[in-house]
Amino acid sequence: MPRRPDPRDLPVEHVRDRMSSYIYGNITVLSAAIAADPEQIERGAAVLTVLATAVLTYLAHVLAHLVAHGIGADRGADDVARRESAVVIVRNANPIATSGLIPAVLYAAAWVGWLPSVWAQVAAVVILVVRIGLVGVFMQRFSGTRPTFLGLWGGIVLAAVAFVIGLVKVVLTH
Repeated sequence: MPRRPDPRDLPVEHVRDRMSSYIYGNITVLSAAIAADPEQIERGAAVLTVLATAVLTYLAHVLAHLVAHGIGADRGADDVARRESAVVIVRNANPIATSGLIPAVLYAAAWVGWLPSVWAQVAAVVILVVRIGLVGVFMQRFSGTRPTFLGLWGGIVLAAVAFVIGLVKVVLTH
């Protein structure tokens, strides 16, 4: 089985795209996780909501990038180069699609009665916020520097801003 590439071995543009996808995906799923109410969690609708949010955001992101990469495209580029570019776009967007997996599992556990719905929701939101909060440390690691307190602090600030964005999105759109 092929192993996942170390992000430090990838071109910096790819790492940047993946990090952007990771943050964006977690924020959009965070909004869906916040918006779920206990009744939706208990009847299983929240599972579908967070998965649909992740998958549809992923598809929209990939579509937008595929269209945008057509701007200024090299007229001499062959089909192989265009396919490779599309594969990179799809791969770099994967963190968006995977951002909904943990909340979906937690909501499914509440749906089948293994967890109270409130616990599942709190856990989903906390896990998403922590994932975003670790971005500062990831950025330092992927940049080849040792993680520092400043990197952790930057991630905490990012997580707080992401939580506010998710909360405001829910308040304004629901």
